[in-house]
Amino acid sequence: MHTPAGPDRPRIPPLTAALMGMAVVFVSLHSAPVRAQADAVRAADPAQAGVLAPPPQLPGATAAGPLPANERSAALAIWQQANARVAEFPRGHIDILRWEAAQGGTASPATAPSGASDTLTLGQVIGQALQWRPDLLDQPNLSAQERAELRAELADAVRDVQGAWLAAVAARARLSRAADTLENARTSAELGRRMVVAGNWSRMRHLQELQIETAARQSWLAAQLAEQVALEHLARRLGLWQADALDALRRPLASDVPAPAPPPPHPPANGGEGAVPPGHPGAQDDRLRALRLPSGTATAGWEAAHATALEQALQDGERTALPALNDPRALNDHRSAHAVQARARLLTDAARLRSQAREAWLALNTHHTLALLTQDEALARQQALEEEVLQRYNGMFVSTWELLAAARNRLAALDQVTEARLAYWLAEADWRALLAGGHYAGAQSASMPGAAAAAPKGH
Repeated sequence: MHTPAGPDRPRIPPLTAALMGMAVVFVSLHSAPVRAQADAVRAADPAQAGVLAPPPQLPGATAAGPLPANERSAALAIWQQANARVAEFPRGHIDILRWEAAQGGTASPATAPSGASDTLTLGQVIGQALQWRPDLLDQPNLSAQERAELRAELADAVRDVQGAWLAAVAARARLSRAADTLENARTSAELGRRMVVAGNWSRMRHLQELQIETAARQSWLAAQLAEQVALEHLARRLGLWQADALDALRRPLASDVPAPAPPPPHPPANGGEGAVPPGHPGAQDDRLRALRLPSGTATAGWEAAHATALEQALQDGERTALPALNDPRALNDHRSAHAVQARARLLTDAARLRSQAREAWLALNTHHTLALLTQDEALARQQALEEEVLQRYNGMFVSTWELLAAARNRLAALDQVTEARLAYWLAEADWRALLAGGHYAGAQSASMPGAAAAAPKGH
């Protein structure tokens, strides 16, 4: 049985750890040796042959109809033998089909590749990605404004790499569960086909199981594409251009998105929103300059003329018309105009940053609560329901197909856990990037239970 990663799983290293020092960040702790300049030249050479991924091999569907009449008696005997062996297997006919596959030396083509024990961590991914961003190096001749903008760009780059890494891990987990779901559905359909052969089921009942199998095959194909796309996005961040390097990147990925720690995130000492404007590029410089600008009675005349122009434009009923400044004194008072405009920009920037901080902090805490709620309640109860169905199955109170349906519901609940964890860690990355001076694209919406999570924006 699949179980979610518990709270004791290691936390994703915070964004601030990646920003502690450029010398540390630029060293990849677990990647291949740094590629030389010749590698970049080779990657850009059109003569270098590219390798495209082969089309996915869709597992074959279960036959829709019964076997020919001359095979009916043999199939009935097989079914009776299977029933006689049910007591030897904990989950009856499900385990029998798996045993039959093992005896034949075959494996389900839907099974996803197993992961390597040496897992690629977020810190290692960031280190490898930043090897290809020498433009983010600090230099002694940079001004304070340029250095602040550089920090913001670094924060954005680290957040984007983290988002690509998380998306790839989540896509891999979903593909693995899609493979399990497909195996479940094929088992259900094959058992149903045997029931039709034995004369215990109608064809209509079997067609219902075949519909479930078709939906599982569709989901598996979609999960395969999503995993490949996520890997390509991560590969672009890491500067990987060869197909074999992409395959090597898949193997050390974590098996699932880590669970958040149970305690909720703690706000900064100064309240969260107050931590944002000082860390934003140029925010404090703009504030200090605004303090030195004329204000009060020195700019009162220009402000009054501006208010009159706005009032006149609104009275005309044309809300998109440009307000006209017709006061000659105000037109010539360039110093006051500059002061008022500078303070207006400072106010709107501060309002935007504080609002973004409140939004990011609310999203972080909400997704943290949702992740733990989905893991500790929704998934736990679904697992308990599956165990209850298993007990009833062993007591012959429910059918094999009810047990298979319970397993599919548990796999769907695991997908919801992955989606909720992914949303939390993306919100955490957004929050830390905002504190570091990065740009904020807005909070993600919380997915309703059972709904597919939207593609991460801006990551």
